[in-house]
Amino acid sequence: MTHANQEIIHRFFDAYGKRDMDALREVMSEDVTWNFPGRSQVSGVIRGLPDVVAFFDRISGFEMRSETYVTGANDDYIVEAQRTYTVAPDSDFEMEYCVLWRFADGKIVNGTHLCADQHRADAFFDGAER
Repeated sequence: MTHANQEIIHRFFDAYGKRDMDALREVMSEDVTWNFPGRSQVSGVIRGLPDVVAFFDRISGFEMRSETYVTGANDDYIVEAQRTYTVAPDSDFEMEYCVLWRFADGKIVNGTHLCADQHRADAFFDGAER
């Protein structure tokens, strides 16, 4: 059985894919924060819906797909363990990540990416592995 918060994540990605800001506001808090650990050019804490959308635009500049291994959910959090495959013009990159989503009042209020090898991820996003 799918948890209701998983449906919110699906709605987020659908709205993001369509760049439908009204639909994004239905599933994501205006003051959402997103944590992308590390020291790369895309790392940091991103604050606010417009900046989180811009962050996803930045990392979506790479062709990415993921395979989810396992998902855990409760009313406040979802954690997804996944393998992400990223294709850049001059290299491919695979990494295992956990994504921790936090919810309040039926909306995404925080997300955090945690990767298996932060140094390697930083090198990829900074172009050293390409």
